[in-house]
Amino acid sequence: MDISRWFSSSLQQLTEERDKVNEELRTVRSAEKPNRTAIKSLVKLRDDIDKLIEVRDTGIDLKAQDIMKNGDPVGYIIKTYNKLHVGDTALGMIMLLSIANQSVTSSEGLQPKLTGTSGKGKTHAAKAMFHLIPDVGYKMMGSLSAKTLFYKPDLMPGTIIFADDVKMSDDLDSTLKQAMSNFQEPTTHMTVIQQGYSELTIPPRTVFWMTSVNTDFTDELINRLYDLNVDEGPEIDKAVTEQRLKRAGKGDEAFPVDEDVRVCRAIIHMVKCKTLRVMIPYNKVINWKGSKDRRNLNRFLDLVQGFAMLRFMQRSSTFEDDIMASVKDFDDAKALYDATSQTQITKLTQAERKLAKWLVDEGKAKTINEIVNEYPKNDGSKYTYNAIYKLFKGIGGKGGLLDKVPGLLKVEKSGEEAFKLDNLEESAVGSIVSLTSEAYEKYP
Repeated sequence: MDISRWFSSSLQQLTEERDKVNEELRTVRSAEKPNRTAIKSLVKLRDDIDKLIEVRDTGIDLKAQDIMKNGDPVGYIIKTYNKLHVGDTALGMIMLLSIANQSVTSSEGLQPKLTGTSGKGKTHAAKAMFHLIPDVGYKMMGSLSAKTLFYKPDLMPGTIIFADDVKMSDDLDSTLKQAMSNFQEPTTHMTVIQQGYSELTIPPRTVFWMTSVNTDFTDELINRLYDLNVDEGPEIDKAVTEQRLKRAGKGDEAFPVDEDVRVCRAIIHMVKCKTLRVMIPYNKVINWKGSKDRRNLNRFLDLVQGFAMLRFMQRSSTFEDDIMASVKDFDDAKALYDATSQTQITKLTQAERKLAKWLVDEGKAKTINEIVNEYPKNDGSKYTYNAIYKLFKGIGGKGGLLDKVPGLLKVEKSGEEAFKLDNLEESAVGSIVSLTSEAYEKYP
């Protein structure tokens, strides 16, 4: 049974519906030969309705409505996220906006990919934001295989799928590329089931949150992702340590369900219950310097639309199913894009960029053995030969610096393979987009 039909129901309607399901359960269970399949289905439906009732709790709902109408829903959710996870605010923003864009009819979809060294918090960051999504049928967490999603019978449009430590295969790569390209439409898989032709689909507006230590994905898939690096600086390490020790002293849960979390879930559910067209009225006065990847402009516009969608109760509209983005949405999108554009332009992880800049500074070819001996980690320890090899060549020869950095040369030095880089192009970072001054006077 499809729980989505009750998403916008009032608390009273949900309570009445749960009573009906309980009555039907009693009837089925009291039959001479109880139908176990029907019982299982009704129990699941009752549990799903209970979860909706929790989201629509009167006190929580009133507070969420007030924040949506008069407060700062984005700030409230991010503040709660940062109570659960220290730092990585930009990552949290992108994940949140990827949810909002599922409710925007003109969005091409944001597909976050969190990259970072093992143990530096990429999984925890995703889990923290995932915790703020109500568990009412449109979120999933688990490993991915190429065709699993086609066969899942109750997959809803607008589902958020969190896949941790993804191991990419050619078939999975192809499935993800299709689903991401068909963001506003179903993705169809034609197959044979029980000797008969069948068409299976992944519903539209599916978002994938993926984490990975490396970027061992094809260029075509990477270009569809919003690649993000977790903050690996020592100050964040210190802040995380302090937070965890404080939590340990109180015996606090890592992901509690307190009032702030419940309000965040209610806000997100309000957004998920809407499907709106977001118009950007100042589109003609946006200055975009851009980069070679044409998708970057679409990503930026999706950020603007996502901010507007999260604030849909505070945005003007012409018709019932549309809203106007304000210049506030543009400013917030620009600040966020500037903070994350380095990865979008260069496609490099922090570890890859750091090694590339070091190679430029050295000004001469270096073998992998030389790099192991001369190029330390942030904590002063040495990289392994295999770690440096993967940074240059990726996994299976895909996704490394040799694929991503124009001008990186592979040469021979003393009978060994060596690498030389004269320049790393990053000049466009932080100066890509702006709005003419008159826009701030004309568009509130």
